[in-house]
Amino acid sequence: MARNKWTPAVGAALILLVTGCEGSGSPDPESPSVGTRVSPLAELNPISVAGDPLAEVQGAVKILAELQYTQSRLIAYANSDSCGILVLADNESKGKRIHLVSKWPAEGEGSNVYPAGPYNSASGAGGTGTWASVLCSRNAMVIEYAPGEEGGPKESRGQVAVTSVPNDPGTSRIIVGDPGARQQIEGKAQRQGASTP
Repeated sequence: MARNKWTPAVGAALILLVTGCEGSGSPDPESPSVGTRVSPLAELNPISVAGDPLAEVQGAVKILAELQYTQSRLIAYANSDSCGILVLADNESKGKRIHLVSKWPAEGEGSNVYPAGPYNSASGAGGTGTWASVLCSRNAMVIEYAPGEEGGPKESRGQVAVTSVPNDPGTSRIIVGDPGARQQIEGKAQRQGASTP
C-alpha cells in the first residue's frame, strides 16, 4: 500500500521535470552562452612592437595587436577610456598613414552591431585606396582596413583574428579581443555577411 502512495508523487515529479525541459527552448545563437565572460581590452596581455610609434598618444597605452602588410603595418591599442589604430608606412614610425581614436561608449550609448559591445566608431582615409574604420568597445575592437595593395597581412601578432570582408577581398576585417569575443564576433559577421559601418 505504501508503494502505491509514492507512485503518483514520483510520476508527478517526472512530468514536471519533462515539461520544464521542453519549455526551456534553445539559446539565441546571437547571444553569448549563459555564464560566458568576455575579458575587457584593459585585461588583455599587451605586445611589444619595434620603435615607439605611439609616443605621442596621451596616457598609458596598451598595444594589443600588430599586423604587417607589404607596404604598411597596423597597430591596434587601448588606453584608459578609448581604443585606436595607427597605420604606419612600411615600419617607419614617422610615416603615419592613418591614426583613428574612438572613446568607449558612455552608458546607454553606442551600437550593438556585433557582440561584446556597445561600440562607438571612427573612420578615415590615408593615401590612394587606403582607408580604415574602427568599432571600439570596452571589450573588443572590430577594424576594417584597406591597405591599397594586393593581399592580406603577411603576419599578425596579439589578441587578433583576421578575415577578408565578403565581396571585398582587398579589405581585412580585424577583430581584437579575447578568444570568446573574437569567436562571437566572427560568427555574427559570417552569418550576416556584416561589415562595419
